Amino acid sequence: MVRAAIYCRISPTKENKEEKLERQEADSRAVCDRNGWLVEGVFIDPSRSAWMRNRKRPGWDQMLEGVRDGEFDAIVIYHGDRLIRQPWDLELLLSLASEKGIRLASPTGARNLDNADDRFILRIEAAQACKASDDTSRRVKRAKSSLREQGIATLGRTRAFGRELDGSIIEAEAELIRDVFERIIAGEPVASLWHEWSFDGVPAVKAAQWRYGSFRQMLQRPDLAGLVAYQGKPVGEATNLRAIVGREQWDAVQTILGNTAAKYDRQPRPRKHLLSGIAVCSGCDQTVNANATVSGVMRYRCIWPACPRPTSRNMTLLDEYVIGNVLRRLADDRVWERIAANRAAAADDGGRARADLEALRARREQVAEEFADDDEMDPALLRKMLARLDERIGQAQARLGGNRASSVLDGLQNLDRPGWDGLALGRRRSVVRELVTVKLFPSAKGPSFDVKSVEVLDA
Repeated sequence: MVRAAIYCRISPTKENKEEKLERQEADSRAVCDRNGWLVEGVFIDPSRSAWMRNRKRPGWDQMLEGVRDGEFDAIVIYHGDRLIRQPWDLELLLSLASEKGIRLASPTGARNLDNADDRFILRIEAAQACKASDDTSRRVKRAKSSLREQGIATLGRTRAFGRELDGSIIEAEAELIRDVFERIIAGEPVASLWHEWSFDGVPAVKAAQWRYGSFRQMLQRPDLAGLVAYQGKPVGEATNLRAIVGREQWDAVQTILGNTAAKYDRQPRPRKHLLSGIAVCSGCDQTVNANATVSGVMRYRCIWPACPRPTSRNMTLLDEYVIGNVLRRLADDRVWERIAANRAAAADDGGRARADLEALRARREQVAEEFADDDEMDPALLRKMLARLDERIGQAQARLGGNRASSVLDGLQNLDRPGWDGLALGRRRSVVRELVTVKLFPSAKGPSFDVKSVEVLDA
């Protein structure tokens, strides 16, 4: 009895995937029935390309493992291009099948992988399939390039949060995006906002709950600012999309995201206490953590093992002391005069940085448009020119972000205690960072709160 493996695959761009995969399997089973073969395994790769070199095909890999282990005598597929669209895949299959007499069958015919003539024909078919895929890829890339030159942004097959499939704005979701952008610029940590969305029920498009990585990726989408993107980077303004947030807002948030340590697709734990990770131990200059004593009293404590003089303070008492210092500064006109002076200087530097950024963007668009259809231009040289301009644009964005005055204190002048308590914890922590530094020293009073052992200075 010949033991057969059925392989089914469908490209990512195809619709009605389940129906077409079922048809492939049914036709392949009919081939097995006609030949009297026993179906020993069915391997499926939905939405997988056989042409892209970096695309994983779990079903294909699992089937090859079965071939290696001698589990199959034949492979049945709907059509040859479902199995192989790159010559190296064929060579891998031939090398595995050379000593096992594997047969290859489909509704349109059969090949014996152990037969030299059949191997020759298969190599020709694989080369033709590869060329067809290359031609298609080239046409698709040229079409997308033409759309970018016209300022037409292309959207994915699945709608993005904040937009319908046709690019129109979903206002309820857009308002949530605008709120997040404003709060990030105001100093709230990205992780805290992700946690709020994830656990307060803001629905994600492709999942039941927002992951930290997908939340960050959503904030980095150029279409939010009405921009056309190439390889994830903005290359011009879109003519077919309305912006959800302003360009300056978008640039500011990209700078903040680029400066944060948590750049990877992991889920950080948002801070739950006002001064954890902010107040510093005088013995080692490391930030303190929050934990509870044996009796259940919450405290801030240095946990660095090498610290020669670890400090510990009652959380409630230290929080109240620092909050009092912060509120006094928010009511001090001299503090606001200093803030105004810093903002004026930042605005002046930021204006020059913004002008440089706009000039670089205009230069990039000019280079792309001037040489895109120049047959004499070396493509590698053009890519190098654009990459260099992208690097300079990134540097200008970082400079603009560095010169941007923090807006974390906006609207907080003469803030009272009820107003403070009404702020989100992430905003409160950002205000503390903006206004003061907190250092803890050993106390002679033991567990009692000692004002002299806490240093609160202007940041």
